[in-house]
Parts: sequence; structure tokens; C-alpha cells
Amino acid sequence: MEVFGFTLLDGVPAVYHEGLDTLAVSDLHLGLEGTATLDGNYVPPVQLDQALEEIEEAQDRTGASRLLVNGDIKNQFSGTRFTESSELEDFFEFATDAFDEVILVRGNHDNFVEEILGRYGLELQPFFKEDGVLFVHGHKKVEEMDVGDYETLVVGHEHPALAIKDEVGVREKIRVLLHGETQDGENLVVLPAFAEAASGTEVNETPVSQLLCPVLRHRTDVSRLKAVAMERDAETLEFPRLGRLS
Repeated sequence: MEVFGFTLLDGVPAVYHEGLDTLAVSDLHLGLEGTATLDGNYVPPVQLDQALEEIEEAQDRTGASRLLVNGDIKNQFSGTRFTESSELEDFFEFATDAFDEVILVRGNHDNFVEEILGRYGLELQPFFKEDGVLFVHGHKKVEEMDVGDYETLVVGHEHPALAIKDEVGVREKIRVLLHGETQDGENLVVLPAFAEAASGTEVNETPVSQLLCPVLRHRTDVSRLKAVAMERDAETLEFPRLGRLS
């Protein structure tokens, strides 16, 4: 399935843009399990191995020479614990070896990582724009950033999901990508969170005023956006507009 030049990959919450030759993911939140465990809530550390395996598989399927992480590559706000630093080093070691170019857009969690990035020749960027496609994490207002003109806006940050009930009332949360247009007519893509353990915003049940991304709260008729299920080990599946799912 394609959305605004992006191929949505079956079985993995990642997208590929052939024109940019770029594989894009968002919200890896590396170190999430280690932080939770140190805080007294044991979570098995599986996300790093899963991320490396799935990104390698996605590269094999697409032939992408570039990897773009659209913010929140790490989880902890106020520092970088040892377990998080170790996972970041393993990830950057893999990414810089596997891809010709690694592009990192700064997210609101991406603090205290400059020293680690420097060892791999990487740096965080406030945004990345090429051929009319603008990537920002999504926690800031785009209109307050000096980004210039663009046709397609790609954000993360929201961790979009749908709350779905079956015939007997069993409730399930499904990881999704959102797509549509802003009120200014720009194409909009909201990437799913890559982190398996990252809780999602149930966009068909959450009031617009409580959504995380400013572009969704202030510049988009969210009811007109479409959702595409992007669950692991499953094919992509498009739903109707959110206004019909509320």
C-alpha cells in the first residue's frame, strides 16, 4: 500500500519512500524496558533485538540506503542510564554499518545523547526536508520552526492507535499510521510508534484537545484522517475516516 509516495510495509511499523531512498521509523524509545525495570517494574528487554531484526528485514525488502529515525530514539527524559546508553551504542553500531546514511530528527525524549552520537559521526537535526517532504517529530508547532515550503508533513510523537471492539465487546488496541491533509492542504502522515511497549493514543476515542501533536490539535480536521493498521506479523489494513469510527 502507498500513501503520498511512501510504501507501508506489511508486518513492520515502518515506511519506505522510493524517491528519497529512505526507510523511516519513529519512536523507538530504546531503553524503555531498562528504565522500567530500574524503577521497580520488570519488563523483559526485547525491543532492541526486535528493532535491529525488523529494520534489517525492511532494508532487505526495500534496498534502502538511508535510515531516518523521526524522533524519540531513546526513552528517558532526564538523563541516559547505562542500559539506555548500551542499547543506543548497539543500535548506532548496526545502523551506521548497514546504511550509507543515518538521519536522526530530534524528539522530545532525545536528551543527553550528543557524546554517544559523536562517536558514530551522527547528530540530531530539528527537522529533515528533501524534495518537498518534511520530517519533524511532531511535539512542536511546525509554523514556529524555520522549515520553508513543503508538500508533505511527516510526524511521529502521537503513537497513534485505534480502539476496536468485536461482536462480543472484547476491546483491542491496534497500532496505526494516519494519513490525510492539514487544513492548509498539505499532505500529512503520522507514523506509528516502532517501540512494541510504547503505549498508543487511541485516536478514535481521544478528544482532539487531548492529542499530543499540535498539528493534529490545531491544523487538522482529525475526523477526516484515515487510519492504516500496521501491526507486526500482519498485512496493512485501511480503515474508514476516523469520524466514522468514533
